[in-house]
Amino acid sequence: MSFLVGDFDRSRAGALRKFCPWKSARVLQDVSLDMLWEAGKRLILLDVDHTIVKWHEEEFSAEVLAWVAAAKARGFQLRILSNTRHPQRLARLSAQIGIPTKNGKFKPSPEMYKEALKETGIGAEQAVMIGDQIMTDILGANRTGIDGIWLQKMDGPEFAGTKINRVIERIIMSVLYRTLVPSSDEATVAPSRLLDRPIVRQFAKFLAVGALSFLIDTSIRLLLMRKLHIGSELASTVWGQGLMDRFPNLVNWYASEPSRAFAPVAFFCGSFIATFNSFLLNRYLTFKIKEKTDAGKQLLRVLLVSYTGLAINVVISSLFFGIIPGHKTISLVLASVIGAGVAAFWNFAGQKYFAFRVHERP
Repeated sequence: MSFLVGDFDRSRAGALRKFCPWKSARVLQDVSLDMLWEAGKRLILLDVDHTIVKWHEEEFSAEVLAWVAAAKARGFQLRILSNTRHPQRLARLSAQIGIPTKNGKFKPSPEMYKEALKETGIGAEQAVMIGDQIMTDILGANRTGIDGIWLQKMDGPEFAGTKINRVIERIIMSVLYRTLVPSSDEATVAPSRLLDRPIVRQFAKFLAVGALSFLIDTSIRLLLMRKLHIGSELASTVWGQGLMDRFPNLVNWYASEPSRAFAPVAFFCGSFIATFNSFLLNRYLTFKIKEKTDAGKQLLRVLLVSYTGLAINVVISSLFFGIIPGHKTISLVLASVIGAGVAAFWNFAGQKYFAFRVHERP
């Protein structure tokens, strides 16, 4: 999906209003300080990675340093809001560029934004947030009543969790680009329909495959947990009691009764079989892999992504099955839905951008 530059008509964003930027720009130095000042802005909040410096790097470009110096000279106050888990690097960057940082709950929580407003004594309507992520920078700004300017991500690698956010971001922006008034030099026109986006069509196929795999997964889980009997007792109760007797220290932290003790085993069996169904269908349907070149390496990458997703699915499903009250069958299905939903975003991002990235066909 091409990155488009311009102003967004947020009144037309509907239910996606909280994700909609005020403006978009390709790089920080394209954001006009004169425009910000004339719009009444006096506080500039900046993201770090891929906004003012590349991920894991500590050398600012001359253009970024010149823009920051000009902003200070113009009279703007500046603060850095970052979700980094490396405070020492952030401190070095802050000292180098001469901009204080704010700490607090990670974006999109409004906490850091509110702390910056409180510290500077500037109202939300006079502040602007500039960052490269819709799901953190822009959403957090909108939740605080601050206008957000969305920048195109800098070239280079980024955190794995951010890549998952990028998938969601692209889907959301496929809709929000319809509210964009492009800049005069922007030649690219956004597709008028959501399904005109290749990544959206691809994700729809991925979800269809996922839905079938989910049915396979859930059916196996129900079979092992609620339908299969040993004598007059459920097999899950018999096997779960055996696990509690043999591995009490391992099992008792997450389960208080035999059926719940056996749940991770049932969940693993269902997910294991469903994973291979997903691999085959996604290979030939979603990502359209026809040739057999490097099939072994490709399979290893798919399995790495899939079984990481499997681990996410099993852990989340097991935890929610243990805490969701009510009938066990209903709890089982709800826990499976939650686990599968979280794992779906991981699996799509991993397969598209890692497992099938070289072989993908339009």
